[in-house]
Amino acid sequence: MLKYFLSKTEIPQIQSILEQLNQKKQRLQTNDFSEAYREYGLCKENFKEILAIAKVQKDELLANAQYVFGEYFLLFCNLSDYFDMLMREEFKASWSKLQDCLDLLIDIGRFVNVGERFDVPKILSCLEGYEQLYPYRVFASSEFIVSKSHCSICGKSKQSLSCFHRRGQLYWGERAIEIIDQIEAFQGVAIVSHPEDKRCIIELADDIHAEGEKYKKLIGFVKLNLPFLAKFTIYSQIETRLSEDMPKVGGNRPCPCGSGKKFKHCCKSSYSYEHQRNIVTSYEPIQLISF
Repeated sequence: MLKYFLSKTEIPQIQSILEQLNQKKQRLQTNDFSEAYREYGLCKENFKEILAIAKVQKDELLANAQYVFGEYFLLFCNLSDYFDMLMREEFKASWSKLQDCLDLLIDIGRFVNVGERFDVPKILSCLEGYEQLYPYRVFASSEFIVSKSHCSICGKSKQSLSCFHRRGQLYWGERAIEIIDQIEAFQGVAIVSHPEDKRCIIELADDIHAEGEKYKKLIGFVKLNLPFLAKFTIYSQIETRLSEDMPKVGGNRPCPCGSGKKFKHCCKSSYSYEHQRNIVTSYEPIQLISF
């Protein structure tokens, strides 16, 4: 659908959208993350006008293509917002924004053929690396019994056969969504490692780890000042290190604590600790496509 949208450049509104998108991408690649949604805001009316044109021309493919291209445009706005959060050290809030970016990437992939996704696959690979920098590994997934819901397009009940709109599909530039009106029962919460939505993280109520400790890997990565839009790999290994406060005593000498034992058989182990060493390998920055 992205290519179909680009094939309609005789429509002035599409030309305007492409100009603004190119500016957005250029700012993103030069680490200008200010006013993340500025360019998209200038194009919102253009998208509405293209949808109106598609309906007049009875071109449902164009109507759907403007929806998908709108998500493609929003992807780069959300990327700017995400990288800005990292720069401002808003690490906890940045997790949800990262999930917004990943959701857009996956959603675009649903509607676009494999060979026509432009820079989407490279960006997805990059952001999957960012996910590994966070401490979150388990998530909550709620289970409900829905007794009443309706379709966002036709308004008919999703519990009947009268609605022919398939959830998640596009119809004249509108996404078919099941809107829940009534929940019959709450069944429970499952603890999972790979939910569809990773925003509901699980943290222990008595977790006393400071932000700096919890996001140590992410903080260390940001301090490297590597290109934000570049694929990278990270290898972690645990090393045993000796504390700087360790007494200058030979292992066979009496322990300073006065126990009468040799230092190596007494307090020496108390001055060692485990340190996680992270080795990052960064690859060539992603070159975003200009139209």
